[in-house]
Amino acid sequence: MTALLKVDGLHAGYGHVGVLEGVSIEVPEGGFVALVGSNGAGKSTLLRTLSGLLKPTAGQITFGGQAIAGANPAAIVGRGLLHVAEGRRLFRGQSVRDNLQLGLWGSQISTGEAAARYERVHALFPILAERPDVPAGILSGGQQQMLAVGQALMHAPRLLMLDEPSLGLAPAVIDQLLDAVVQLRAQGTTILLVEQMVDRALQIADTAYVLAQGRVIGQGPARELRGSELVRRAYLGAAAT
Repeated sequence: MTALLKVDGLHAGYGHVGVLEGVSIEVPEGGFVALVGSNGAGKSTLLRTLSGLLKPTAGQITFGGQAIAGANPAAIVGRGLLHVAEGRRLFRGQSVRDNLQLGLWGSQISTGEAAARYERVHALFPILAERPDVPAGILSGGQQQMLAVGQALMHAPRLLMLDEPSLGLAPAVIDQLLDAVVQLRAQGTTILLVEQMVDRALQIADTAYVLAQGRVIGQGPARELRGSELVRRAYLGAAAT
């Protein structure tokens, strides 16, 4: 499969503190890739760098055949790479409808296409269609996460990056969210997932990369990595090279 996203030798961090050290990954067009590793492994830093929120200090990022390392976040969104960050970052005083509408910012589409995107989000998350005028801030945690994903979908992403979508949610809501992610992939959206529920992530993804201390220490078919010694060592913090 052709790589939609290719990362080669990426270094990035915060100020003088380096986090990523030579990270290289590929996400094929139409594929589903999971990033797994313990807290502090560099997973969120990688997504922030890919979306332009952090500037890399070295390395290459290619998306859709074009270099985007260090590009403006708005330009990266315009190319179709959308990042749903950890923590459900919404406009909490604005309604569900208004938050979804903000997802259309910068899109040059017809009224009919906009309506089709609303319809797609509502089909995936019916509760959002039932509560269009409710302020985002009073939704449940699960509903807020659905809204955050829905907002990104309004921009019709080529690649959707999800950072810990299950964080702090009840098991039944987690199942609903991850089932929706599987549906999105089946509909043609390429997925890059960071997820704390490692076993579930490795069950639904095609390929996985294991990160530890800012480095990729392993990769392979996701289901083959479930329960592997490599993943166990990454989460226990043991040396893995």
